[in-house]
Amino acid sequence: MKKLVIFGAGKIGEAVAYYFERDSDYEICAYACDEQYIAADSINGKPVIGTSRVVEMYPPEEYEMFVAVGYQGMNKLRSAKVAYFRSCGYKLARYVSPHVKGCFTCGDNSIVMDDVAIQPHVTIGDNVFVWGGAMIGHHTVIGDNCWLTGSCAIGGLVTIGGNCFIGLNATVGHGVKIGTHCMLGAGTLICRSIGDEVVLVAKDTEPHRLNSDQFTRLSTCFRM
Repeated sequence: MKKLVIFGAGKIGEAVAYYFERDSDYEICAYACDEQYIAADSINGKPVIGTSRVVEMYPPEEYEMFVAVGYQGMNKLRSAKVAYFRSCGYKLARYVSPHVKGCFTCGDNSIVMDDVAIQPHVTIGDNVFVWGGAMIGHHTVIGDNCWLTGSCAIGGLVTIGGNCFIGLNATVGHGVKIGTHCMLGAGTLICRSIGDEVVLVAKDTEPHRLNSDQFTRLSTCFRM
């Protein structure tokens, strides 16, 4: 098996490790993070080391790297760490769930989790996280350093620029072009192309005037 170091000692690192350990041809050998964020000596029996010691202890000639960091700063932190480890000579791993089938390409340091539906001829760039339940339509291009949250739906012939965030249940219509560094919040609907650095946020549902006990007593759908 190929040897892997995961950069990221938080919840994202744990989630990513689950998939690599479950059914990839990688053996996770260690976790790494910047020294000031080390909170424990080990995770799931694997050592946690500081960034400054990675090359010495786990040289790129023998180990690959996966950067498992969130979407902070519109994915800039994760993309910066990817660039750093590339400059150190590491090959960046990728993971595509064996349950996801189709005709598509996926770049380095990208992950496609279970239950993602990908139609033919999709291109997924480097350092893209696609969470479970997302749907990507045919001939769509996802730029580098994006984050596609679970259950988002992206139509066919869509182009999404680099460093974008697509929220839970966001929907992007057919043929739409999204610029770079855009944020589409949970539940948003976009049917027209937008430029760079655009933020779309859907309004929260207004709370009902009745509390849950009052509502269930008055609503026919909750009566036995």
